[in-house]
Amino acid sequence: MPSPGKTRLDALEARLTGPKRIALFGHRNVGKTTLLAMFYRQAASGQVPGVRLAAADAQCAEYLAEKIAQVETGQPVSGTLAETELNLRLYHGPARFELIVRDYQGEHVTLGSAEPIQEFFAGCDAVFFCLDPEGSTDPAERRRRQQEVEGLLERYIERSEDLSTDRPVALLLTKFDRVLSGLGKRSGDANDDSTEADQGPELEPRPSLTGPFVERLVDQKYGMTWHALRQHAPDGAIFAVSSFGPGSTGNRPPATLHPMGLEGPMGWLAEQLEARDRTQMEWLWELAPTDFPRLQRCVTAYERRYPRSNRSYEFRTRLKTLGRRRKWRRAGKLVLVAALLLALLAGYDFWGFHRATAFEREPENPAPAVARHWSGLLAEHPSLPLFWPSLARQARLKRNEWAVKAAGVQLASGVSVPDLAARLEGIKEQAPQLAPAIRKVEQAGELVRHDERWKEVYAEALSLSASDEPEKTLAQLEAFLREFPDSPRRTEVLALARPLKNELTARRTAIERKLVDDLIRCEALPNASFAELIDKARQFLAEHPDSPHRSEVQARLDDYLHKLDDRDIERARDYSRRYPTNFATRIERFQDYLKSHQAGGQFISEAIEARDRIFREWDSYAYRQAYDHSLAHPDDVSEVARRLRDYLRDHADGHFVADARNYLQWGDKVSVPGEYRVTLRRGEVEPSVGKYLAGEGPDLGVVIEVAG
Repeated sequence: MPSPGKTRLDALEARLTGPKRIALFGHRNVGKTTLLAMFYRQAASGQVPGVRLAAADAQCAEYLAEKIAQVETGQPVSGTLAETELNLRLYHGPARFELIVRDYQGEHVTLGSAEPIQEFFAGCDAVFFCLDPEGSTDPAERRRRQQEVEGLLERYIERSEDLSTDRPVALLLTKFDRVLSGLGKRSGDANDDSTEADQGPELEPRPSLTGPFVERLVDQKYGMTWHALRQHAPDGAIFAVSSFGPGSTGNRPPATLHPMGLEGPMGWLAEQLEARDRTQMEWLWELAPTDFPRLQRCVTAYERRYPRSNRSYEFRTRLKTLGRRRKWRRAGKLVLVAALLLALLAGYDFWGFHRATAFEREPENPAPAVARHWSGLLAEHPSLPLFWPSLARQARLKRNEWAVKAAGVQLASGVSVPDLAARLEGIKEQAPQLAPAIRKVEQAGELVRHDERWKEVYAEALSLSASDEPEKTLAQLEAFLREFPDSPRRTEVLALARPLKNELTARRTAIERKLVDDLIRCEALPNASFAELIDKARQFLAEHPDSPHRSEVQARLDDYLHKLDDRDIERARDYSRRYPTNFATRIERFQDYLKSHQAGGQFISEAIEARDRIFREWDSYAYRQAYDHSLAHPDDVSEVARRLRDYLRDHADGHFVADARNYLQWGDKVSVPGEYRVTLRRGEVEPSVGKYLAGEGPDLGVVIEVAG
């Protein structure tokens, strides 16, 4: 359950950091809703000097806009039917206030009411008591309105420690234009009763909206409320306001609005809220001067609300000072705690060393237990070298010494010690003076390991699995001799390995014989592939380099290569004999032979000569085809040209390239039409046309036919 002090601080922080809750307290028909709408209208449009009011959300803006529209169109503002929360922002100079105002039904403030608005009134930050001086002339009704105000004031006073309201309280006399209108009528009646204007009393000036006249009016009509405010809210104020101004009829606004007195309540509210925030900040500093997080949150909120206030800078300076002090206090506490911890740690290390020494002195403790105790000391006390360096050196020496003794005891008792060699090597580097003792332990460990390994190898060699897998057993025997080259069991190992090697050799020979027999059977098959036989023979020679059948397989490999060589060259020869005019294929066959037997074929020179000879034959044959066709068909120039072009394509370096190109050039000249100019040097002309040559005779023409 939270303490009362913390509850008070939480409430104070909430008031400083949260939005301001403003209460408009008044019964039905005092003009609360209209006054709130006109406050927004005038302050938002700049008609209230030094103050600006803005809607903080769309719902609030729409609600106020609807009420203002009713007023500006001359309609009476409709009564509030449901409680509505309005979020506003009040700007006063450089200050900005987040306000929460609730509009509600006036009947909810009746004496004895338990409506939710009462809870809002109880937690608000400022209160405007709205009273209508011209609302009712019944003294009992006025007293009831004052009793409603009195009930709320008493709730505030009960929660206060100094019998004050503990918040800004102001009295708003609404619809004050009616009061002024009534004064004007009474003054007019008095002037009508006088006989002469210059003899009658001079008209009184219109009274001010603040001052003695308003106070006398409040004292006259609301004396109970006025007395309570003077007694319990000395900083309170009275404001006479009018939402419509002169000219209103009943609840209907005039055609032209002239609100009166609205600047007073709004400016007073901003000043009172700022003064209250300053007071509450000072109070918070008195109640929780060391609560840095809370003060930081409240100072941040104060700076955001009053960004250019001198008190903001003052509070921030005080907060920085508090932060520095807080850091120094924390640093001091940390230093003190660290010193205590270091002292405790040093004592703990000293006690641990003497406890290990006492354990070592007890004769009934075995060497492994003492070694574990010293190792545990160094592991559990890592700060021992920092506080007690000499004790740490002694502890390490004791640990190494007893570790060597423990290893010797364990080996002597037949206990296996994992990673013994690595541990002893590390101890030898750390404590060279223990090298003789370490050497004795190593020799004992080597002997134990030798005997254990021999038992395993001997049992494996005599087992039934040795005859099934002799190579595995042989590998273990060889590994044993490599691991222990000076073993006294060497003769026994060789005796065990001899029958295993013989068995392994017999098995390997049988397997190799089977492979050779398989090769012979494949050779005997019809259409046997020499390439496959060659691959198998080469694979056997590679996998069995020490086989007794190696010479046999090598001879067969040479025979396969010789037969494959004869077969390939014979295929090329046979094809050339059967198809003498398939020059390209003939060349390809001999080229395939050269590619397949480039490593050492017997007929490589023959294949090269045959390939070159076929090239020459092909050259003569191709040109002969074109030449013979030109002799047989001298007019078929296009076919001869086609054959010669094929010849040039296949035989770019042939013997007849020049003749072929000359023919193609001549063929292009006689085949393609062109223009020719012929000069007539000598000719005979008919006598009948000779007369025209002297004068304007016709031009002579010559027709020349080429190639027919």
